[in-house]
Amino acid sequence: MKKLLKYLALMILVLPVFMLNGMTSQAAETDNVTVMLHKIVFPDGEMPDEIANTGDASGTHADLLQEYRGLNDVTFEAYDVSNEFYALRKAGKTVEEAQVEVSKLDTADLTSALATEVTATVDGEDGVASFTLPTQDSEGRDAVYLFHESDAPAVVEQKASNMVVVLPVYTEDDTELSTIHLYPKNEEVEHGQPAFDKKIVDDQGSYQFGDVITFETTVEIPLDILDYKKFMIIDEADPALVYQEDSLKLAVDGIEIPKIYELGTSKNGFEVNFNDIKVLSEYAGQVVTLSYQMQLVTAESDVDVFVNEATLETDHEVIKRDVDVKTGGRHFVKVDLDDTDVTLVGAQFHVLNSRGEKLAAIENGYTWTTDEKADNLVLLESNDNGRFTLNGLAFGEYQLEEIVAPTGYQLNQEPVDFTVTEDSFTAGNSGILKVVNLKVPENIVKTPKSDISSTKVKNYPKTNEVIHRSIMGIGIILIAVVAVIYWQRRRKNTVE
Repeated sequence: MKKLLKYLALMILVLPVFMLNGMTSQAAETDNVTVMLHKIVFPDGEMPDEIANTGDASGTHADLLQEYRGLNDVTFEAYDVSNEFYALRKAGKTVEEAQVEVSKLDTADLTSALATEVTATVDGEDGVASFTLPTQDSEGRDAVYLFHESDAPAVVEQKASNMVVVLPVYTEDDTELSTIHLYPKNEEVEHGQPAFDKKIVDDQGSYQFGDVITFETTVEIPLDILDYKKFMIIDEADPALVYQEDSLKLAVDGIEIPKIYELGTSKNGFEVNFNDIKVLSEYAGQVVTLSYQMQLVTAESDVDVFVNEATLETDHEVIKRDVDVKTGGRHFVKVDLDDTDVTLVGAQFHVLNSRGEKLAAIENGYTWTTDEKADNLVLLESNDNGRFTLNGLAFGEYQLEEIVAPTGYQLNQEPVDFTVTEDSFTAGNSGILKVVNLKVPENIVKTPKSDISSTKVKNYPKTNEVIHRSIMGIGIILIAVVAVIYWQRRRKNTVE
């Protein structure tokens, strides 16, 4: 209601200065008059009370342009409303009353506009539109013109009221103006935080060390961007996420935009500074997408979640958005099968995935290979406490393949299954997987580590088959003994 009353007041107070001498002055020396519109836009809630236009290029309105800004791309139409004005005068209306009545006319009921102009930048000033119009109408009377705002950018909450000029217009010292300056005003829509978001493109849910991950950050350029003095996007990530040089692209609707920003980069992020707000305003109301890549590199710390955070920093707001890059792992302990409190040192393992490929080390991470003799295969070894750890795998199913057994223990013949989940690496003691070994029987000669992969290894029983094989061996021996006794008795009987 407050805004409605304000705009009604604007229509009532239409250019009161132009009523001075509007009917009695002499005709101007020139046949044409120039009317220059200086469009001023005000942030929401800062629209001033109505200020009378004087027609001069100086004064209070000119001062407002120093504090606020002119608005381009506003369309104005000029209509000759001399007939309507003089008809009202003939009906007994005063100049003031006739001027107000004419300002309320619906342009749809008027003859076509004499001219149409769009505000633009003129001599460094934004929001300027200039009309050159006859000083007299077709009947030789002092012309009366209505200026109507027919279109404006979306940032404008409500179009300006119609303005009516009754010629000629004089200054306070009775000098007729050949150029008349008008200052139509608009208020912007209410300021809101720009839409700002961040995501992982084609998010897999989890990643392994070495993966290159594509991110997207989107920002909607505010309609009132010209009211901003600062507009920056800062991207920062944990040390394990390394920014890939030259991967940053800025686009609108899939089309890359020119480099209208300053770019600064670091090992773990970048900074985009849109330092030319006026150029950026060409994208007002549109969504700019920043796409770029980071590599998840090998991290030594016991962390399985790495954060990438984007910040929109302006002189109006600071907005943060972050995404988590997840990886997984597992803690293991090598123990004696019969006494799991006894930990075993020196066991060595390779890691297999569900496709039977082996884990290999590359610069900054891992890869998978089918080459069993590759010299970069990841080798896990139990320490003095029997512990060994693996981190940096995507969630899923894996296996440990034992290639060297602890001294005095049999080599496991079957891979050990294990699962990597979101919390398997940080689950504490409850997440430690025990990997068991069976001692080598005393009557079996110890095989040196260098020969572990030779034929002697394949004769060792599997950990879970030792008891069954021992019983089978005893049974075979007993059968042999019985057979010998039977054979000897039968032979004796035959001899007798």
